[in-house]
Amino acid sequence: MSGRDLLDRTVAAIAASAQWFLLAEDLPDRDGFLQAVTPTVKLVGIATLVALTVTQRALAVVSALALFATVLAALSRVPVRTFLGRLTGPPAFALVVVAPQAVLMGGPSVGSLPLSAAGVDYALTFAVRVTACVGFLSVLLLTTRFADLLAAFRRLRAPPIAVSLLGITYRYLLLFFAELERMVRARRSRTIAEPSLRRNWRDSGNFVGSFLVRSLERGERVQRAARARGGTGSTPTRPREPLGRADLAFGLVVVLAVMVVVA
Repeated sequence: MSGRDLLDRTVAAIAASAQWFLLAEDLPDRDGFLQAVTPTVKLVGIATLVALTVTQRALAVVSALALFATVLAALSRVPVRTFLGRLTGPPAFALVVVAPQAVLMGGPSVGSLPLSAAGVDYALTFAVRVTACVGFLSVLLLTTRFADLLAAFRRLRAPPIAVSLLGITYRYLLLFFAELERMVRARRSRTIAEPSLRRNWRDSGNFVGSFLVRSLERGERVQRAARARGGTGSTPTRPREPLGRADLAFGLVVVLAVMVVVA
């Protein structure tokens, strides 16, 4: 495989994965546990669980919370591949970042290895804590349409500018990666012969520059089109639904989890 082909395949895979991550819109229509919970109740409950997780320092507790997030995903009929695809990346990066603490922290060593028991426990606890937080946020995003999530923020009286920025960022990320995928496809279709390494680096630099310029131009066109249609106001959402049994059950589960962990 040539250098250019490897670069194009890597960029195309990243763009496709990012769009798959952002466009999982079929799961909120499934008949699952969290799908039946009102978005506002779901947002408050998940935020409570995330806040509870980040305050814990015991490996057993954060492991139990990570398992709880997995149970919620299973009850909500989230496919294993989809859930794990969102769950593995951030914790692995967090473990790499915090891994030096296993050597730098003082305390009893682990056997004959130059690792301290306190450092290993700290690194594992940190990585599992990130896993639990990402798991809770993943089940929230996978079982809730983004428009309904923005509506939930508005009902909770979140700052309007923050909600608007969140919506714009989400839409622009979709535009960003779609444009990247199109440019990679166009570049590969125009490639006939494998250039030299120097030419390959120069073409890659031109590709990055053209991509940034085209992304800015496309974003400005989207903004002008939105203004021409009446502005960039809130996205229409479904009317507010009355609280039901699923909301009560989820609220009780969250309260029970808080009581068990804090007690």
